[in-house]
Amino acid sequence: ISETRVTIAYIKGLASEKLVEEVRRRIEGVEVDSISESGQLEEYIEDAPLSPFPTIMRTERPDRVTGALKEGRIAVLTDGTPFVLVLPATFTMFLTATEDYYERFMVGSTLRFLRFVTFFISLIFPSVYVAFTTFHQEMLPTPLVLAIAAQREGVPFPAVAEALLMEVAFEILREAGVRLPMVIGPAISIVGVLILGQAAVEASLVSSAMIIVVAVTAIASFATPVYSLGISVRLLRFPLIILASTLGLFGVFAGLFMLLIHLCALRSFGVPYLEPLAPVVTSDLKDALIRSPWWKLDTRPELIWVQEPRTQEGSQKPRPPKRRRVWRRK
Repeated sequence: ISETRVTIAYIKGLASEKLVEEVRRRIEGVEVDSISESGQLEEYIEDAPLSPFPTIMRTERPDRVTGALKEGRIAVLTDGTPFVLVLPATFTMFLTATEDYYERFMVGSTLRFLRFVTFFISLIFPSVYVAFTTFHQEMLPTPLVLAIAAQREGVPFPAVAEALLMEVAFEILREAGVRLPMVIGPAISIVGVLILGQAAVEASLVSSAMIIVVAVTAIASFATPVYSLGISVRLLRFPLIILASTLGLFGVFAGLFMLLIHLCALRSFGVPYLEPLAPVVTSDLKDALIRSPWWKLDTRPELIWVQEPRTQEGSQKPRPPKRRRVWRRK
């Protein structure tokens, strides 16, 4: 009914013809009344619709789309929406920002590695705190245990109830801040967090340590550059907190192992989701956890099966001019 136009964009002679035909087949197989946004189309063509992790990247940045096209990937543009679907997508792409390539490689590599660290902090920090305070107090330094015990002396709830209460309250404040007008939204969010946090501590509903844990987790979650991955991490925190409250650190590690197995089994249009980490592709590791210099990024991703694997001819490493000996007249 809507007659929405959908365009498949790729570089001919570079992108894999089999991949292009697979994308065209999936899009042509969608028989619905209307498509009003690219997110709707994403759910019809993705590989794992029941996975909490996104297997197709959605972006509105032209530089990111053109960079993906130069790698041999495919972009799907939907009329009426600024968001473009980029595929196939891998896990490392969702923790990569375009600014990593605009700074010098040492700065870009540091920021990217820091982003991976904050991703794990936002995923497991509350569950690790619940596991330590509930089952593994002997693993903490004695002064820290005494300080936490003193803060929790008047709190009537267990640590898991504190964590779930504060996480739910913060999610409500975050969602309310998004829906409020732009003029008062940020102010209401900041005031709400400060007032509710201070009031909850003074009323002995939660401890100060839990407020710090939830605040650090929330700040770390904002470092994830792609919203679709960030919201997945926010949802996965809750089952990890429940596992930590029942099985301690064993439950946390069991949950992480299940997530790792799930990630290893995911595919995005036939490409392993954890590529180049699992399976290990040595030539692609130079643009995974860190970013190598541009003159080292001389090959395209191997498992996308591009028709032209190289991006540079020969060695492009810059070299200073040779020093010439200067003869001085005596």
